[in-house]
Amino acid sequence: MGSTISPACSSTRAGGKLSGAFTHNVFWFCGIMVLQNGLGLIFAYLLFLRRRGTAFLQSVFFFPAVLSPVIVGALWRLLLTPDGAVETLLHNLGLLEGRLTILGDSTWALWVLVAVDAWNWMGLPVLIFTAGLRQIQPEVFEAARLDGAGNGRILWSIALPQLMPSISSLTTLTFINTFNQFDLVYVMQGVQGNPNFATDTLVTYFFRLAFGAEGAVGITDIGLALALGTLLFLLLTVVTIGLLRFFERRTVRF
Repeated sequence: MGSTISPACSSTRAGGKLSGAFTHNVFWFCGIMVLQNGLGLIFAYLLFLRRRGTAFLQSVFFFPAVLSPVIVGALWRLLLTPDGAVETLLHNLGLLEGRLTILGDSTWALWVLVAVDAWNWMGLPVLIFTAGLRQIQPEVFEAARLDGAGNGRILWSIALPQLMPSISSLTTLTFINTFNQFDLVYVMQGVQGNPNFATDTLVTYFFRLAFGAEGAVGITDIGLALALGTLLFLLLTVVTIGLLRFFERRTVRF
């Protein structure tokens, strides 16, 4: 006698995957804010202080951004596979014994994808923050140095408040990008968000529901897919408006 899956059981599984995918998107957003935008601000400030050779270094930072996420994902998947270049390098340095299975580790796979995404787009915050720093009047920095402020203090107390428009734009773009994340996951971990849905996102879950890749038998649930798409649209709209208003109130005006 064949077994059937009750609607309640199906709903519970769908809810579990939805909450897991949402959690991964939130983690991705937080990770990109720290790794990409946070480090991008530091690199931009160092370039701003350097004054010489900044054009070349900006080009170095921005080069990965000209590559498609599909190409970036395929490249890093090739590098991180067992017997790949990264495993060989770690073996030669004596830092790894055995096989490199980080993409198959449910604990670290999502961290790897976030790091790859941050590397891919690091040049964007570097360029935006560098442009924002150059718009600040030099007299402001000179006065702070005369008062004995160091570079760290100047960055935190003077530059950062005046970079709020740049921070607002980058935070909004980061939120939209991370909650639409699909290409990198699809290329590096497949549409199932392997291993065991550890890298699943809202868009990969939507794809499986809409195009029949959910479960071993390829279940399609157009109704749930449309509901998820509508929910994602509302989430992006509401949070984007909220972020713009939040940073608008904190922008320093002269």
